[in-house]
Amino acid sequence: MTNDLFTGMGNLPLLSADLWPAWVAGGAIGLFAFAQRWLTDQPLGCSAAFGNVCARAGSRLPLFQGDAHSPATDWKIWFLVGIFLGGLFASVSTGTWAAPAHFGAFYDALMPQTTLGRIAWWLFGGVLIGMGARMAGGCTSGHTINGVAMGSPASMVASMLFFAAALGTAHLAQFLLKLSGGAA
Repeated sequence: MTNDLFTGMGNLPLLSADLWPAWVAGGAIGLFAFAQRWLTDQPLGCSAAFGNVCARAGSRLPLFQGDAHSPATDWKIWFLVGIFLGGLFASVSTGTWAAPAHFGAFYDALMPQTTLGRIAWWLFGGVLIGMGARMAGGCTSGHTINGVAMGSPASMVASMLFFAAALGTAHLAQFLLKLSGGAA
């Protein structure tokens, strides 16, 4: 990665960098969140879109009803499709496409050893995250990027709880790994 991101703009070094500097990535997210709110009068986030997909798929659970029957929210479904396709395009076009099931010794020590077992845990975790986001009235991006920026007290509390839960979970996982005799 180059330190001088804006020299030689003809070859766009920023787009080919492995990681963007925090100020560039944060600024881009902030500008996108602002544009999103300004153009659609809707906050940036994914949990409402997942609710819409679930409702369109026929979910009868109130938690997953979303706004599926409102044409004004159909763009949210395409937003999800764009996230997936954009990530796929970026990884394929840069030659970094991979579908790993292993993410290091710490992760491997805590997860089932079979790919099928890992997929089951990923799906279970995804369901828990989806339910939590719907119950909290928004996902981490919706609360932390938009809600905090708009000064929402509920989003500030939710964001603090997200960080506290992440720290607690990491420490608990490390403790359990040490307790089981694994390397931490």
